[in-house]
Amino acid sequence: MERQTIQNNVSLTFLPSDKFKRNRISISFIVPNEKEKATMYAVMPTLMERGYEDYPDMCMFSKKLNAMYGSEFSATTAVVGQNRILRFTIQGIKNEYCINGENLLAEMTDVLLGVIFRPCMENGGFIADWLEVEKVKLREEIEGEINEKRGYCIKNAQRKFFGNHKNGVERLGYLEDVDGISPQQLYNCYKELISDSIVEIMVTADADETIKEKFAAAFAGRKKAACPVLPVEIMPRKEVQTYSESMDIVQGKVCLFYTVERPLTEDERYHMLVASSIYGGTASSRLFKNVREKQSLCYYCAAAYNGFTGSMRVDSGVEHQNCENVVEAVQKELSDLINSEITEKEISETKLVLLNSLDAVHDGLHGLEAWYLNEAIRGTWTSPEQVKEKVIAVTEQQIKDVLGLLHLNVVYKLTK
Repeated sequence: MERQTIQNNVSLTFLPSDKFKRNRISISFIVPNEKEKATMYAVMPTLMERGYEDYPDMCMFSKKLNAMYGSEFSATTAVVGQNRILRFTIQGIKNEYCINGENLLAEMTDVLLGVIFRPCMENGGFIADWLEVEKVKLREEIEGEINEKRGYCIKNAQRKFFGNHKNGVERLGYLEDVDGISPQQLYNCYKELISDSIVEIMVTADADETIKEKFAAAFAGRKKAACPVLPVEIMPRKEVQTYSESMDIVQGKVCLFYTVERPLTEDERYHMLVASSIYGGTASSRLFKNVREKQSLCYYCAAAYNGFTGSMRVDSGVEHQNCENVVEAVQKELSDLINSEITEKEISETKLVLLNSLDAVHDGLHGLEAWYLNEAIRGTWTSPEQVKEKVIAVTEQQIKDVLGLLHLNVVYKLTK
């Protein structure tokens, strides 16, 4: 890995790998996840991936990518803790596989920078017709959330848990804001994103001076970013709040949200990685074995810890009459882990699963890039190999200690 700062708040990281026949370049713009801009951040990537000045419609842009040996382009938005990430990515074959000796990596860079810095415009804003189409698609996606009941239950529990905090700002924005977005307003938001964000450039290729020069020139003259990466902020403990929503569904849903009492230390982050997996992160976890298999209380029951928000989520699909029993059983399994013995067999089996998943980070370009982007946001720059060493060293008492920091804040039930 080679990493350097090429302009104010613009970092370039090369992640070479001989394992793949393709290269991937991504440029991520990181800003605070403000509610007022969330809907614009959600519609902006899909609008911009339609084309740019050199290829000003979807057909021409698609032909260009096909001519580049079937290269692929995407633009996405994501929420990581209190931060919003807009990521523009292009992927194509390595130069050595080009028939005529083309420098495809440089061409991919030019296309990526073209999309970002030379979007299609009219009348001082984005193209109105394009925007209207993307607004319809976004509206349908937001309205369609209710159709997937597991995700719907989790999202509503999350909303109750985070309230108005930046941790809870919606990735897709807000339905009531969609219609009011104008081409000029969106373009102004885009300009602020380009000028004020922290930029992380990831290239899964050997370090290349030509590429460095292209990125340095594209971001030249940048001032120090006005929007720093926001740190992990923990939701405060509060009395358990229980919500129930009635819906005519075959299978009920239950979701619990826990908060930790304080931000975890760097070492505790790895303790929680093992602890949450033992609790409900694998097919040999306590929730799976005891709540699902032994007690037959649910169809599924899984736990996931989010280190960027300091929250643990447990969600389950249940028979309607078992909602209360599942909540009690989930709580009991957590209490048992904290207060009773955790066998060495449980710990070693869980660690093996985690070690295998850490090895798998190198199995795909996307996974490799995503790993180091998360590390950049954390400011830690720990490799999967270093995490493996930390996972192996986790003890039973350390597992109990971090689980003891969890406090249940919200229970959300979706039932008849």
